[in-house]
Amino acid sequence: MKYGLLLIFFLSTLFTHSQKEQIPVIKQSGKEISEFIPSGWEGVVEHMADLNLDSLNDVMLVVKIKGEDSLSTAEHPVKRIFMLLIAQRDNTFKLTVRNENVIYHYNYDGNFKDALVDVNVRKGMFSIDHYGGFAMRWGRTSVFKYNVKEKNWFLTNDEYSEFSATDPDNTEKEIRRPPKNFGKISINKFDIYKQLK
Repeated sequence: MKYGLLLIFFLSTLFTHSQKEQIPVIKQSGKEISEFIPSGWEGVVEHMADLNLDSLNDVMLVVKIKGEDSLSTAEHPVKRIFMLLIAQRDNTFKLTVRNENVIYHYNYDGNFKDALVDVNVRKGMFSIDHYGGFAMRWGRTSVFKYNVKEKNWFLTNDEYSEFSATDPDNTEKEIRRPPKNFGKISINKFDIYKQLK
């Protein structure tokens, strides 16, 4: 009984430790983009644009754990980390947004595995495209725009599409916008895994 309890304690400690390893500490500021990529992780997306309308080039960065194709499963996902690094006047970047629920994790879609298709950045806004399915395909595009007064990015469009792989011209689309379909959602609070409210 004693050894059984010790084994349970050891396994739970090991599991907790492995879970903590998947939530890395990230620097709050730095001069180089590489400084924001934790050890054992790598970049998936890196784009530059004036995201907060101050005439300085900011960075959108998405990172994944190395070896995620064997580590991340539908049952035990290892989420990717979405970041906005805002340029400062002293030539450094400040970590302004960190959210693990912006990008679908690897293996979210059992067929496409990596559902992230594209990320587009423009002055004061960005969009994130996901795609997946098999016989029935689906797509999702989420658009965020910067609000100068509130100094944050808010979801302005969330488009969901569905179509048959054999008939892509016959696509059904649903475009959800605030305030009709959901309330004010900032990039910090956005959760792609939950229903918009």
